[in-house]
Amino acid sequence: MLYIATAESSAPRRDRQGDASRQIVESLSRAIQQQTTPASRASTGAGKVFAALALVLTTSLLSAPSAFASPSTLDPHSGLVSSCAACHGAAGEGASSGAIPRLAGQNADYLAHALSMFKDGTRASPVMQSVAHNLSDSDMREIAEYFAAQHPPLAQAAQAPQAGEIEAGRKLAELGDGSNLAACFGCHAAGGKGNGARFPSIAGQPASFTVERLHEFQARAKNGAAKPGSMTAIAAQMTDAQIEGAAAYLSTLPR
Repeated sequence: MLYIATAESSAPRRDRQGDASRQIVESLSRAIQQQTTPASRASTGAGKVFAALALVLTTSLLSAPSAFASPSTLDPHSGLVSSCAACHGAAGEGASSGAIPRLAGQNADYLAHALSMFKDGTRASPVMQSVAHNLSDSDMREIAEYFAAQHPPLAQAAQAPQAGEIEAGRKLAELGDGSNLAACFGCHAAGGKGNGARFPSIAGQPASFTVERLHEFQARAKNGAAKPGSMTAIAAQMTDAQIEGAAAYLSTLPR
């Protein structure tokens, strides 16, 4: 149940939101220091990218109002939403480049679960772990429900996918490959809409994000035995053409 403020509780609510925003800023500041050491700068430049993202997040948090216009529905200008919108977009639309996933229309159970995993460290991401560190369970649920209710237009790829590629991806998503690969929709539900906390909506994600994510699963598979039926195990069996096709098709689906 979402928090419903009364006249007596609205002021403490604003104070807690201000405290949460300040705590997130402090966490980001510490993370910047950790990620921008000489060693991290010498490798791939990831520290610089992280620092830039964290700076945007911090600036957004500091400039955002801490109160909600309606405590039962997140104000898009609140500190909590702004901390997400700084990277994911005001309505969670993501980035067509694929660097940032689309949150809009994602199922709320999955989003809340993902935030809880970032918070407890079972899902790795220096940026997201810093943001989620000081979120309460109710904060995470409200953020999840806010973005689940957003439906901005899909991000447009720099290069439109080919019709044949989309059709190949459709067959893979709906039917599998008839051999080793199960249909994407077998777990992620019809239309890729997602299914509870474990299976996110995969519809409408920028194709480049899906490609990158599947490649990450493939890399993970090389580092050890993958659990049967997991995305790591599934991605390990996919060819580049299958990855590109699935990503192209899924990017065209509405949420």
